[in-house]
Amino acid sequence: MIKMFRIDGIEAKRYIEPENAPKEIRIDNNSTVLSISQLNENEARMEFRFTVSYAGIGVITMEGTVIYAGKVKELMNEWSKKHRMPDEVAQEVHATIINNCVLESVLLAKEVRLPPPIPPPAQMMNSNKGVKHKNTGPPEGYA
Repeated sequence: MIKMFRIDGIEAKRYIEPENAPKEIRIDNNSTVLSISQLNENEARMEFRFTVSYAGIGVITMEGTVIYAGKVKELMNEWSKKHRMPDEVAQEVHATIINNCVLESVLLAKEVRLPPPIPPPAQMMNSNKGVKHKNTGPPEGYA
């Protein structure tokens, strides 16, 4: 169970002018647990980094802390031996990081004029005609 989530640092940069950005932009999200330390027999502190990469156009990076409560002995054992977390813990921790950081990065992306880091719908339906239209790219005002 996640007891606490906190963002400790944020960096958002755009590398090129919006008018020079290509129409198609690859956006990658990555969540990484950097370190884990045991607080007590029931809690562990995890330092993380969340990165949104815009293929040479820009980047958003967040660093923070998660406090995990649960099977800490098993977690610390696997982390010290294999530098990884048990699958169920990893799934819960990374889901928490991604869910919280994606929301924040949407707001940051708007501020630095980058597209939102969430995938647009693959196709939009015109309810009047039943015709499928492909998404033509990010909305006006973004990259």
